[in-house]
Amino acid sequence: MLFNSCENGEDLFVENPNVEVLANSVDSNIEFAASNSNASTYRGPTITFGRYYGKCQGNACVEIFRLIENILLEDVLDKYPASGAFYEGDFVNFKGSDKIKTNDMLSNFPLELLGSKLITYGTPDAGDWGGVYLEYQDGFQHRSWLLDLRTNNVPKYLRPYVTLIDKKITEIADINNLN
Repeated sequence: MLFNSCENGEDLFVENPNVEVLANSVDSNIEFAASNSNASTYRGPTITFGRYYGKCQGNACVEIFRLIENILLEDVLDKYPASGAFYEGDFVNFKGSDKIKTNDMLSNFPLELLGSKLITYGTPDAGDWGGVYLEYQDGFQHRSWLLDLRTNNVPKYLRPYVTLIDKKITEIADINNLN
């Protein structure tokens, strides 16, 4: 792995030279195998996103969600994500998910990520400030990244999306608390 600095010279991200980018398409068919092993066809990409904290106690330490066809699912395993691995969770419907607006998650996805070989941006959760897990899958490619929750530690083009994920998870938590 190689370490590179971001535009301000102080930020770090990790480059994985073994990652190959196959395409830069955002709209395609994908096949998603449900947990009951029945395959269904969905149009468009699947985005898995979450926020995690290592030194933490309680239900809010790891919150991972999957967005498929504007259907928001919550992971009930709450496992700490690993670098270089796709998140293997148990995603289920949750009460209040229909109240969460999700169209901004796809429309604001930073396409620059798909052309990058990097898998880690910043130093996610290094100082117990948390990290963001992000995964993208379509008919051409399947990628995942660990992003620093401190936005000044990631490139400028990622900062709005990291903030969006953070706010979206807070919004989900607020709606869950009402149900």
